[in-house]
Amino acid sequence: MEEFLNFVLRRLAGHPDEVFLSHAAVDGKDVFTVQARQTDLPRIIGKRGQTIHAIRSLLDAAAAKHGGKVRLVVPD
Repeated sequence: MEEFLNFVLRRLAGHPDEVFLSHAAVDGKDVFTVQARQTDLPRIIGKRGQTIHAIRSLLDAAAAKHGGKVRLVVPD
């Protein structure tokens, strides 16, 4: 899942070399936190959050297939 996230987020960002993803396991969930330039965040989030919602839906489906739970955090 981490490779998938890196791939997608770097393709969306205007500065792909400045997109970082951290991973932690919290309460049985995989939590991924995205760090990117402030100017890239609107592209990652999308209009009315549609892009990030779609990415989260794909992550949820992949996690469910493997019997896990996942959370994607994009700090303000």
